Amino acid sequence: MAAGGTPSFVNLGPGRLYVAPLGTTEPVNCSTALPSAWRAIGYTEDGSAFSSDLTNEPVEVAEEVDPIRYVLTRRANTLVVTLAETVRKNLGLVFGDSAANLAPNDGAAFEPPDPGVEVAFMLVWDKLDTVDATNRRWVYRQCKAGGTIELGARKAPQKSLIAVTFSLEKPDGLAPFKVFPSSTGLVR
Repeated sequence: MAAGGTPSFVNLGPGRLYVAPLGTTEPVNCSTALPSAWRAIGYTEDGSAFSSDLTNEPVEVAEEVDPIRYVLTRRANTLVVTLAETVRKNLGLVFGDSAANLAPNDGAAFEPPDPGVEVAFMLVWDKLDTVDATNRRWVYRQCKAGGTIELGARKAPQKSLIAVTFSLEKPDGLAPFKVFPSSTGLVR
């Protein structure tokens, strides 16, 4: 008996992450190249993983044993990535350094910003190197690093890594993220 699925809808392979300061013009589709304000973050260890933690609360009434409805009361969105390029601009990015972290790498000393003054930024995930109708794109509109940031150094052939979880904030008047599917409806 056939499973009834569509093999071409099974996604394989990672994508690429790009970063830009808040307020940068965001993409309007997935088939146009990103403007030059977006810079590639670089190689990762295992790609990236988006998650959305939904909390639903029951609405109960005295006349029913079962809840009559569930109401969404919380949605926490994150993007987890382990960066394989352990360079100054990526260290600044995960600590919420000013927009200078988007500049080219240099040998300037780094100190994390004071708590409460970290800056948020925008991220884009693209599925393909070639941007066309088969591409998929996710726009994460306002991101900050959260949780444990881990910078590891290991014996070869292992590599140094920066593990980080980006929390998605809700910008004024917009959803925290926007998804542009491919022309066949693939989303990741």
